[in-house]
Amino acid sequence: MKTKLSRERRQLWRLWGRAERLLRLMQGAEPICPGSLYLLRRRCGKSSCRCLEGKLHETWVVTRSEQGRVRLYSVPGEDRAAVRRLTDEYRTWQRSRAALVKTIGELLRRLDAMAGKRLRHWPKPKG
Repeated sequence: MKTKLSRERRQLWRLWGRAERLLRLMQGAEPICPGSLYLLRRRCGKSSCRCLEGKLHETWVVTRSEQGRVRLYSVPGEDRAAVRRLTDEYRTWQRSRAALVKTIGELLRRLDAMAGKRLRHWPKPKG
């Protein structure tokens, strides 16, 4: 049992190290912007427009959910690179947060399992 506990302790410390790395990654000072940047292509509906022939109108937009509704924001060409960095940084932060939640959950699950193995009832049940 002692070697099994030792192995479990090593796994706990590995999980703790993973959580620490994720926290360090998340506490950066770079600004972040929620949403996704992408190229929107669409038709305008005018009968004499080039978009009826397949040459769709293109606009770079940031899309995100606000108060339960999807919002689109047009991004000017000169801001595109900066907005891409901001949205990419936000996506990295979100993924790190999700991984941290999963890691902490696993850490707690293993700690509870370890405590269950160490648990001794006192006084011993009669019978």
